[in-house]
Amino acid sequence: MSSNDSTMKTVQAGGFRTSYLEAGDPAAPTVVLVHDGAFGTTAELCWGPVVRRLSTDFHVLAPELLGWGGTDKVVFLDRSPYAFRVPHIAAWCQEVGVQEAAFVGASFGGSLILRALTDATRPWPVSRAVSISGTGGPFRLPAGTQALGDYDPSPEAAARLTGLLVDDVGPLGAHVQQRYLNSLVPGHWEAMKAPGLKNPAVQRQAPADPFLESLASVDVPLLFVEGRTDQLLERGWSKTLADLAPTATAVQLDHGHEPNIDAPDELVDLLLPFLKGD
Repeated sequence: MSSNDSTMKTVQAGGFRTSYLEAGDPAAPTVVLVHDGAFGTTAELCWGPVVRRLSTDFHVLAPELLGWGGTDKVVFLDRSPYAFRVPHIAAWCQEVGVQEAAFVGASFGGSLILRALTDATRPWPVSRAVSISGTGGPFRLPAGTQALGDYDPSPEAAARLTGLLVDDVGPLGAHVQQRYLNSLVPGHWEAMKAPGLKNPAVQRQAPADPFLESLASVDVPLLFVEGRTDQLLERGWSKTLADLAPTATAVQLDHGHEPNIDAPDELVDLLLPFLKGD
């Protein structure tokens, strides 16, 4: 395939059917892109233009997480949404031969990268990392979290959801339509809604979470990208996290939660020097 082509492939990883996009020269340095956690997301919907830009310099891989796209619609109701997806992507890395890579994540994908980086077992082969609007869990605005979860498949709901991620949904009609169609894939909506089920007969307290303290153990270059007009996160979260991680830096863009969707060229221009180690 040429550097600008992408191919969707499927492997078995950790016992689960796992789909992923691949683009660029396999001999080039690898970048792994981890998509967000919104309804209707796929690797292509989240990263399409970014994949095409990065593939001129990198071997780009973009897996679809459990519950999304062509990957198995699996959830575990007795653990956090990160806890079962980190080992799944670790198994995928082994299956497709990722031995070392830069990892870039958007929103939930960025949080998942941070969770892998702060895991003492270092399950992912991360050489450097970027989290775009992914905080690892803290600093989310409750109203935004509720709005993201309020999705019953319709074109109107897909437009409202996309509007939470970008500054102007107007030019994104094709994106909105594809998000809606993606949300109709059998099992996807159910997988996204299932974690909200609560047993009314049981009161459970969330276990202690050492995530913030564990950021001090991260020893690879780490970049946090914050949108100044983000509707879903507290202002200044990127600097707060960067102050906790000795290898981290924080930057802000004049965009919303996911510039990978509505400002991919500006985002890639920002990322390239970091990914190349310049």
